[in-house]
Amino acid sequence: MLACLTPAIASAQAAGDGFFADCPAFSVKESTSLHWEPIRAPGMLFCRAVRTDGSEAFALTFSRESPFNPHRSDRAEVGDFKGERVQWYRGSIVTDPDALIREALIDFGDRHVLHISMRAVDAQTLARQQRDVLALPFPLQEQVARGN
Repeated sequence: MLACLTPAIASAQAAGDGFFADCPAFSVKESTSLHWEPIRAPGMLFCRAVRTDGSEAFALTFSRESPFNPHRSDRAEVGDFKGERVQWYRGSIVTDPDALIREALIDFGDRHVLHISMRAVDAQTLARQQRDVLALPFPLQEQVARGN
């Protein structure tokens, strides 16, 4: 989906929406092993967390709407985001059937949504990545609703 963005669109700033302005800050520990590769388009910010070896740890898409349509039968783990329940969903990759794929949606109200996707090689890595992602400093739902 993102591959079809032209360089001019990819380098454009998000559509003046503070919610989409920047990727969240990493903790000091994470910042030594991860960096962001952001792609901005009108109304969307895609944040790809990349390890020092160049592999993707996880990706975040901040937008007004998400193309991800979770199915009840794909439910997996449940997480916690600032006291709110987050449902993780299983995914799959045909070329890598052993990979553990997870996706989640967080609705921030006022038509703001965060789509999280990640791949892990084992359950321990997956659990750590899920905790780390949900601990990132995302804007609070109340801030988004107020336009802060």
